[in-house]
Amino acid sequence: MSTIVDPSTAAFLSFLIPGWGQMRRGRRIEGLIWLIAVVAGYFLFILPGLILHVLCMIEAYWRE
Repeated sequence: MSTIVDPSTAAFLSFLIPGWGQMRRGRRIEGLIWLIAVVAGYFLFILPGLILHVLCMIEAYWRE
């Protein structure tokens, strides 16, 4: 069940809140996993959180 969302919008939503772009595109479990992973990365150290956040945005943009 995929909701029609522009990839740019999905990437922007994931920029605002990690995983929101995936959730908006209908992949709720995957979005929740991204949210937990990015928040955990930020709690561990800033750099892993930033890397995971960027990967989350790229994945929200490219993946159908």
